[in-house]
Amino acid sequence: MRTTSVTLAVLVALLMAGFGLSGCKEQVELTELEKFVQTTLDLEGAALEDTLRAFIAQGPPRAKYARFMLGNHYHTMAADTAATMGWNAATVSTLLDSAEAHFAAAVVEDSTFIEALVNLGSVWDDRSEQRTSSTERQQRLAEAERIYQLALGVDPTDEKARCNLGGLYLRQRRTQEALDEFRTALEHNPESALAHYNLAIMFAEQKIYREAMREWELAAKYDPNGDIGERSRENVRIVQDLMNTPEPEAHSH
Repeated sequence: MRTTSVTLAVLVALLMAGFGLSGCKEQVELTELEKFVQTTLDLEGAALEDTLRAFIAQGPPRAKYARFMLGNHYHTMAADTAATMGWNAATVSTLLDSAEAHFAAAVVEDSTFIEALVNLGSVWDDRSEQRTSSTERQQRLAEAERIYQLALGVDPTDEKARCNLGGLYLRQRRTQEALDEFRTALEHNPESALAHYNLAIMFAEQKIYREAMREWELAAKYDPNGDIGERSRENVRIVQDLMNTPEPEAHSH
């Protein structure tokens, strides 16, 4: 599962959980980004965009957070549009360009802004889904990989960067490298629902269904009320049905 940008309400929840999607551990002091997000909770649509652009115009220190959130806004719109029109729609490309511009500007202002770095990588990851030449697709994936690696250089324990990188490797059939990334994420946080979910996907693709079910069950355990938990429970049901379906009898001719 590649974690891309999210809506404002979900963003708050992810920030509170440290982007780990594994549930709250203890009360900790809010980061500056979390505090900024809370100031815009009651805004949406044009009002949100206008407010974020006003913060950008004011410059540091809050402009980078506003750019990050505006990038999320466009990235989410791109994914939503792609779900109905496909990744090759011109509107999707325009929205991805806007998201990239804002994430990149936030990184220029602060090269250690890991949330912006990871989401910038996700933009390039999404661009690889667009219909293009094999060479260009590989170039886009290479750019996504480069940015994820930059993010991990800032914080090697970042689950979202680690799991997105593993997911990228998995789509490239670089299975051992994907496995290494997911296991590393679990070394840092054994209760990472995101890492368990991605491991399950890897096992399922290899038709190792019992291991896939085990990992999805762990993902559901550690994210009982979230999107990952819901998807995991549904996938477990699908695999159970698949395993319980009798093989069709062979008919002699």
